Amino acid sequence: MSDPSSIPPDVQRRIDEARAMMTEEMFEGMLSQAGTDPADLTALLDVLAIGITNGAWRNSCVENWHAEGHLSDGDMMRINSYTTHGVRQRLRGWATEYGVSTSTSEGLAGLTVEDADALAHRLFRWLTNPTRKLPTGATLGELAQTETDLDEYIEHADQRLRGFVGQMEDKGVRFGLLYTAVHGALACQQWWSHPSWPARVDQFMAVLDNPEDRHWGPDAKYRERLLPEPPGLQDRSALRATLLKAPWELDSATAEWITDAGIGHLTPIQETPSMS
Repeated sequence: MSDPSSIPPDVQRRIDEARAMMTEEMFEGMLSQAGTDPADLTALLDVLAIGITNGAWRNSCVENWHAEGHLSDGDMMRINSYTTHGVRQRLRGWATEYGVSTSTSEGLAGLTVEDADALAHRLFRWLTNPTRKLPTGATLGELAQTETDLDEYIEHADQRLRGFVGQMEDKGVRFGLLYTAVHGALACQQWWSHPSWPARVDQFMAVLDNPEDRHWGPDAKYRERLLPEPPGLQDRSALRATLLKAPWELDSATAEWITDAGIGHLTPIQETPSMS
């Protein structure tokens, strides 16, 4: 975290003003607009898992490994969804262990920074374990290839998770959890576990058998540039079920075809949850 003494007074003033405008009520409204009912603990943990995964995993040297060709787009879809699933499992286990049954002030607001720190340590150990097996078949250590690259990722995860807990010190645990959940809900709308994912999958299944859909561009030129459909696409019902439940279980050829086909570029329409 930045040392306040190194920040010019006028910049610090603007930072303080921006922070003062951030409230739990503002975050709740943003979550609702993004399709997540902030009063629903399960739904909140879903987007919180996305926010944590995006910050502590994807937005790291993992993106460099992707750009360097160590990971394809299909690999990234499988690994990101698998990692989100793992983070979500640990969030749910942590919430149960600490007696959290509601996302309202009676639940999350009762947590302490020490409780959140225990969660961060749990996530850090899992995320940075070099023997952690990824859905591509490689371990994290094998993906990193060198100790230097692995250490770079470990340092990134440590900094992000420390920051995750640090933001709770002034305004409370619930404030920090809502803040990170908003990040997941707004910055990663194309991810598995986002409230718009089921609608995205259904839209993808619809355009898959409609060569005239505008998704494929004029005269379906975009579709024509794709490779022939791999066997994993033949059973549409099974494909839909896997995309909805566990996209990390797709084989590499199917995942690659789906990402090449632009599932992440669809703009599904979703209903905003009622706050009544």
